[in-house]
Amino acid sequence: MVSFEAIEQALVAPSMESVIAVTERYQYLEEHRAARVFTAYRELDHTLCIGFAQDLNRQQRQLLDDRGFVLFGEREGTQREHRLLLLTLEEIGFSCSYGPGYFTASKQLLTHLRNLGWPLGELQQLISRVGGSKDGSSFPQ
Repeated sequence: MVSFEAIEQALVAPSMESVIAVTERYQYLEEHRAARVFTAYRELDHTLCIGFAQDLNRQQRQLLDDRGFVLFGEREGTQREHRLLLLTLEEIGFSCSYGPGYFTASKQLLTHLRNLGWPLGELQQLISRVGGSKDGSSFPQ
């Protein structure tokens, strides 16, 4: 039988790694106040843009708008967090539609994003609705 001391000793390294990761995140966000993770949606082809920007400024917002995307949710975040989310989505079976960070929107994908703590804004409401987008047209299941 394994002793409690052995279990405690085995948990020290993972615990310290977690503390270091959280500390690094807060230090990064202290220095980079404008860094954002975000979700944008394009109604035309039901595409979700899951992104990161060092500074989500007016020009970048306009670029999203010019490409037909509506920004729904954003919050402070790191590029590492964005990269880990994309890897997680790939591991659970979601593949990018036409480039890194672009996915075909589905209720299942939105549910996973919500559970993973990704900012969804008003898209959050679409999860609980049976189909329908913000303008009433169909939304993929």
